[in-house]
Amino acid sequence: APDWTELSASDYEKIWSSDDDRFSYSQSESGKYSLILFRVKIESEEKVVKKVVLKFEGYGTAPAGNGVTVKVWNFTASAWQNAQTGTGGSDEEIFVTLTSSLTDFIDADGYAYLLARTTNPSDGVSAAIIHCDYSECAVTVEGITYVDIVSYRDEDEVRVKPFLWRTEFMVKTWLFESVQVT
Repeated sequence: APDWTELSASDYEKIWSSDDDRFSYSQSESGKYSLILFRVKIESEEKVVKKVVLKFEGYGTAPAGNGVTVKVWNFTASAWQNAQTGTGGSDEEIFVTLTSSLTDFIDADGYAYLLARTTNPSDGVSAAIIHCDYSECAVTVEGITYVDIVSYRDEDEVRVKPFLWRTEFMVKTWLFESVQVT
């Protein structure tokens, strides 16, 4: 939609890790909610995805009460579904877990969409404000696919018999590519 605005580089940094440096957006128009839309690229082939867990860490405040509601877009039903709600006035983690009909939630280009909004709207006098500290997407696949090895180190234990041959790997996988607010 033309009203959506992508975050600036400094705003992306605020949601990149769980560090209490939050991105906040407020809506002052009566009856309107503060929203953040996350577009997450799922690099795995749709047919090998077994589970998708979308996480939002943050909170919302509004005159009628605190809370954030998160939902995921179902492309087949053309509807926001699997709503999960938090009610706090400080950071909380809210999860949407998808385990069935996963292809309904991933578009042809491999994107899933997570919408976070204040549970209550602005009253026109006081703003509805959404605060996001962090968001992530964890994907469980059949087998190992699309994993990049960042580093590794040998952790062999040769002081014991038999020797224990062990290697630790640090890997990176999926991440979100763009976030827009309205």
